[in-house]
Amino acid sequence: MKIKKNIPRIYIQEHFNINEIYILSKDHIHYLHKVLRIKHEDVLEIFNDTNHIFFAKIIYMSNKIIKIKIFLKQFKNIESPIHIHLGQLIPKNDKKMDFIIQKSIEMGVNIITPLLSENFYLKKKNLNISNKIQRWKKIAIATCQQCKRNIIPEIRHPIDIFSWCEKRKHDTKIIFHPESIMTIHQLNTPLKYIRIIIGSEQGFSYNEIQKIIQYGFISIKLGPRILRTETAALVSVTALQLKFGDL
Repeated sequence: MKIKKNIPRIYIQEHFNINEIYILSKDHIHYLHKVLRIKHEDVLEIFNDTNHIFFAKIIYMSNKIIKIKIFLKQFKNIESPIHIHLGQLIPKNDKKMDFIIQKSIEMGVNIITPLLSENFYLKKKNLNISNKIQRWKKIAIATCQQCKRNIIPEIRHPIDIFSWCEKRKHDTKIIFHPESIMTIHQLNTPLKYIRIIIGSEQGFSYNEIQKIIQYGFISIKLGPRILRTETAALVSVTALQLKFGDL
C-alpha cells in the first residue's frame, strides 16, 4: 500500500505488532470522528513514545467502536543530538507557560521542569497544580503529534528553583542573562547534556543569579536586550540547537 504524506497522526500508548488488530479509546474515536472526519479503510499514522511509527488501516468503524489493523512499522528518529532539560519559572499567565512548552518541544527540548520561586503565585492562590500538569502533558502530546516528534518530552512535577539547580552535577548548566560577559559562541566544547534555567516575567534578582552560579551554572549572554520569559526560552533553545544541535 502506498502511504500518503499527509495522513492523520495520533498518539497511542501501546505496544504494537504487525497484523494485529486494536480497538481505539473513546477519546480517539471522538477525535477521529468529529475532528478529522476519517472514514472506513482510511490509513492512520501512529506514534507510541518510541523511535518508531506505525501505519494502520481502519477495518471497522461505528459511532462507538473503531478497529485498526497495523500493517507497517518504520524506524524514525528525529531527536536532536543534544539533550536539553529546561527549568522554567512558571509565569503568572497560563498562556505563556503553554506557549513555552509547545515551542520548546518543537525546538527539541527533552525535559521540562516547572520551577517554583519563594513567592510563587500558585502558593498564594492555593491552586491545584496537578490540573496544570495534566494540561501541560496534553500540550506535549499534541505538539509531538503536530511536529512529528515520536518521543514525548517529559513534563516533571514542579520543584523549588534551588533544589532543581543543585541536581545533575555532570550536566552543562547555563543561565542566560543580558549582563553576562560570555557569549554562546565561546562555548567551544561540544555539549551533549544541557540544563538551562529561564526566569519568570520579573527575571532573576542579582542575589538569585549569584546563587544559581554557585550551583555550577555558566552565565551566558544572548544579546543586550531584555527578553520576555517566553521569548527567552525559545531563543535559548534555538541558540543551543544552532551551536550544538541539528539546526
